[in-house]
Amino acid sequence: MGREKYVYGLLVGVIAIWGLNVVMVKYLSFFPPVLIAAIRMTVAALVLVPVIYWQKEKVSIGRKGWFLIIGAALFSIVFHQTLLANGITSTTAGNTSLLLGLNPLVTSLLAVPLLGEKLTGRKLIGVLLGFGGVLLVVLSRENGQVGLSGWGDALVFFSMISYVLGGLVIRAAAKHGVPTIMITVYSQIIAAVLLWVIAAIIYPWSVFSSINTEPFTWLVILASGIFATGLGALGWNYGIRRLGASRTAIFLNGMPFASLIFAAILLGEQLQWVHGVAVVLIVAGVYLGIKQPQSERDSQVIHAVRTNGSKTVPLIK
Repeated sequence: MGREKYVYGLLVGVIAIWGLNVVMVKYLSFFPPVLIAAIRMTVAALVLVPVIYWQKEKVSIGRKGWFLIIGAALFSIVFHQTLLANGITSTTAGNTSLLLGLNPLVTSLLAVPLLGEKLTGRKLIGVLLGFGGVLLVVLSRENGQVGLSGWGDALVFFSMISYVLGGLVIRAAAKHGVPTIMITVYSQIIAAVLLWVIAAIIYPWSVFSSINTEPFTWLVILASGIFATGLGALGWNYGIRRLGASRTAIFLNGMPFASLIFAAILLGEQLQWVHGVAVVLIVAGVYLGIKQPQSERDSQVIHAVRTNGSKTVPLIK
């Protein structure tokens, strides 16, 4: 029990850092979007590279494995980070956190047609509650009235969809026999290289020579890359290994709340009644959408024992 309390504390810390990371990305939105994504992902890659040398298990990835890792890099990082960095410039950190909070629900929903999972009534109610909570916020104006907010929310929403698709690719790679920690590290390295190539193509040299060099700005970049993206991914994977994917995913409910609080304190964003209602709806929706009946959990445990391995899905923020 003492070990589990330690894991609980670790996961609460990871969620708090991820919530803060939304605020940090919002603060860094004055950077060219692809460039800031390239810098942040490079920092995270440098943090994660030593993990490969700590791996005792040597695995042959194979052509299909590398194909899936590249797919994970594109969807989970390149497309996700580019859309997120562009979208957050036109919306609030609070809205962004609520949209990203739909991740577990959308994963559960897309797993039905793509992975053949069952769409139960409980899961459907959860999806409807979660989407209802987010729509309540993204369609609200500053005065609490309902109205269209703009393309910023749409871009963040598509960044979340891209991340979910990347997660499904990661699942496929894990089933192919590639350890998820290796998927995390290699996809991070590949994505960092791709983002720098894209940045070099779309931005003139003047953009690189005139980037902000304030110490505080680089402190935020390092904090985002090291703690949120790099160490956060390792901490989340550790939690999944100790508690299982379903129990660990419950902690994601706290990320929208953490982001809203940090955005209010650090960015001065106003908290409205719709934010409180949305958090309640999303938390309830995620709980219903990802909680499995006891019989289903038991069958998954039996299957995991028979196959001698549990499949984890790392998160890259």
